[in-house]
Amino acid sequence: MPRRLVVPAIALALVCSGGGNALAADRTDLFVAALKESPVYVSDSVSRRIDDADREALLRDVERMPFPTFVVVAPDLSSETIYGDDRLALLRDGLGRDGLYVVSDDRGSLVYLSAYGVQLPMRDHDIEQATYNDYDRDDPGIDKLRYALALARGEARMPRSERAVIPPDEGGPVPTPYREPEEDDERTSSAALGFSILGAFFAGVALSATGLERRYRRRRARGRRGKHATPAADTRTRAVDTHAKLAREIARKRAPDERAVDLEVAASMALDRQGKPIDDLGALVLAQRGREALAGKERERCFFDPRHSGWAKPTRWQSDRAMVEVPACKRCAQAVAAGRAPESAWDGDRPYWQRDTVWARTGFGTLRRDMRRALAEDRR
Repeated sequence: MPRRLVVPAIALALVCSGGGNALAADRTDLFVAALKESPVYVSDSVSRRIDDADREALLRDVERMPFPTFVVVAPDLSSETIYGDDRLALLRDGLGRDGLYVVSDDRGSLVYLSAYGVQLPMRDHDIEQATYNDYDRDDPGIDKLRYALALARGEARMPRSERAVIPPDEGGPVPTPYREPEEDDERTSSAALGFSILGAFFAGVALSATGLERRYRRRRARGRRGKHATPAADTRTRAVDTHAKLAREIARKRAPDERAVDLEVAASMALDRQGKPIDDLGALVLAQRGREALAGKERERCFFDPRHSGWAKPTRWQSDRAMVEVPACKRCAQAVAAGRAPESAWDGDRPYWQRDTVWARTGFGTLRRDMRRALAEDRR
């Protein structure tokens, strides 16, 4: 049986959703039943990140809350079929009590909270955003939870100099916007390359109207996009099937690999996007990587097209304004070395990396490891 911790009048709900509606509903019922016995529920399976000392600290914080708040801490083991706001509402309806409810996993990766019948000193959404932006991804989950509770109590936000991220709406740097190229202007760049070296992307790096851009124009005029150009019509079907297999494989593991779990959630988020072919391709790639990670055989993929076979290696790619390093398969690396345009995956009428999308900024995970967070940031 999971360990249940009792505190007066509060429970912070950090939950994982199930791989399907039935599983998610079962988890909600389990949490509601636990909260009826104790306003704080902490699963034994998260003891590696939240130990007894952390639980005691959380209990002390919870006792200081000026209104009822309800706590469940549990691992995130599968896709979010029921999202945070829906889960919170289900918990509140099941428990039948007003108060503060918060939902996330044991790492505090995505913290959701809602107040029912009580007044918070700031909007619940603002508390979510502050918790997400002010702490680094690798910071302990318990710190994020206690911070969310402190903000809900009305305590001051941490100084700007100590925050991990300052978003543009709070005075942080504004990303360089994408601008459509002018076909007849030889002085403009064709598009911003949304990729990074070691976690930072060069939003301002662009291809000039000469060199590679001219090659792409000629190929586009001739209708030649390469044999790996655009996502196939059955990509979504394959993505859904591969994701379902990954979710089942994770569910069968007593202690699934965390990398595989993150990739499974990211693939689910990609499937829930707008349903564009490029999103479906992203979901397929993430699900495939998740299955590889679960088997301990995840391979590095080609930045130009993640469907290319073979292990990709770092390749220096020169544009007219900067030299960047991206992973490339053998064939694409040879094309770059020869000054030819690599066979890239296309998003609509151009290579995907010329778009201002999460896939261009991350290279389908080749340039940024934490795709779960990248997708969460992109849908805000």
